[in-house]
Amino acid sequence: MIVETKMVGRRTPFERLPVELPDGPYTLEGLLAQLVQREVAAYQERQNRVGLLNILTEPELTAGAAAGKVAGAPQARSGNVDVQDATRTALRAFGDGLYYVFLDDVQIESLSEPLTLRPDSTLLLLRLTALAGG
Repeated sequence: MIVETKMVGRRTPFERLPVELPDGPYTLEGLLAQLVQREVAAYQERQNRVGLLNILTEPELTAGAAAGKVAGAPQARSGNVDVQDATRTALRAFGDGLYYVFLDDVQIESLSEPLTLRPDSTLLLLRLTALAGG
C-alpha cells in the first residue's frame, strides 16, 4: 500500500511511502494505530543515532539538494514518545477534523468503518490548516 501525506495550502509535493499491509481485518482506527506505531519506531531509531558521527553519502546529499534541504541528524536528543499517547493524539485529531483520510480517492469518515485494502491501495492523509486570523 502507498501512504501519501499532504498539507492543504502548501506547494510541497505529496510524500509517498510504500507501507507493508498490516494483518487484517482493517478499520481506519487500526490502520492509523499501525501507522503511528511505525512512525514512533522510526523516530526512536533516529533518536538512537543522535550524537553519533553522521556522514552523509552522495545519494543522501543529492536527494537533499533535490528536495531543497540537506540536513544531518539532530545534535541533541528530544524527549521520548509514548506510542499509546501518540495514537490517542492521532485519533483525536481525526475526530476533531484536523485531517481527512482518503482510501483510493474515497473519503473515510469513521474510525470504525471497515476498509478493503489491496497491495496497490493508496491512503491519503490530508492535513488541514487554520486560516490566518480565523
